[in-house]
Amino acid sequence: MEISKLKLELYDLAAIILPGIVFMCELWLLIFGSDSLVNVCTNLKGTQLAMLLIFGFGFGNLIQEAGHRLITGIRGERFLKAARDKFWVTQDSELVKTKIVSERKTAIQNVDIAFDYCLSRLSGNFVKRDAFLAVSDFARSIWVLSFMAVLPLGRTVLYAYGWEARCRVGLEGLVLLAICGWLSWVRMIRFRALSETPVFGAYLACKEFGDAGDSPKDVDSEPS
Repeated sequence: MEISKLKLELYDLAAIILPGIVFMCELWLLIFGSDSLVNVCTNLKGTQLAMLLIFGFGFGNLIQEAGHRLITGIRGERFLKAARDKFWVTQDSELVKTKIVSERKTAIQNVDIAFDYCLSRLSGNFVKRDAFLAVSDFARSIWVLSFMAVLPLGRTVLYAYGWEARCRVGLEGLVLLAICGWLSWVRMIRFRALSETPVFGAYLACKEFGDAGDSPKDVDSEPS
């Protein structure tokens, strides 16, 4: 299998495959230890790397779903869409609603439908949104993986030599995971907002139907 023939989008690589590979590394650390992981990583061949990407894609999807379920279960279904909800009740949203009415001759009251409508009208003109969404979902996966990393950390502590070394490794590891989890959470929220609120502003800059003979296209798919 030739790796050069694999066509990977930014979202596939950053938000799915990389978290999947990190998860496999954590799992390998838990079962076999750090020495074995280093040995495997330094002896990867082309075919093995291709298999790593494939399994990373599979596990990455599971991590994404776990993050989505965990966050929405704790904070509610609208938490990841808080940015669009906040914008929809501001005065600036009236400009968007007015433009939608001028194009459709009918109003859209539901913020999710309005968001999808604005996104479809952009027709790929807001290209940075893909990068923002990829970073946000990557950070969400790293947040989940920070919790999972406690298990391989426990193994490392168990196999450390002496109680002093175990306490030091355990304390430093927990502090590092806590910082990583917190930074991932903050970045997830910030880049999720960047991937949503600017959609409405960019839509206002679009030409209305008929100005250039344009018509709306299919709505971009939005990963969970």
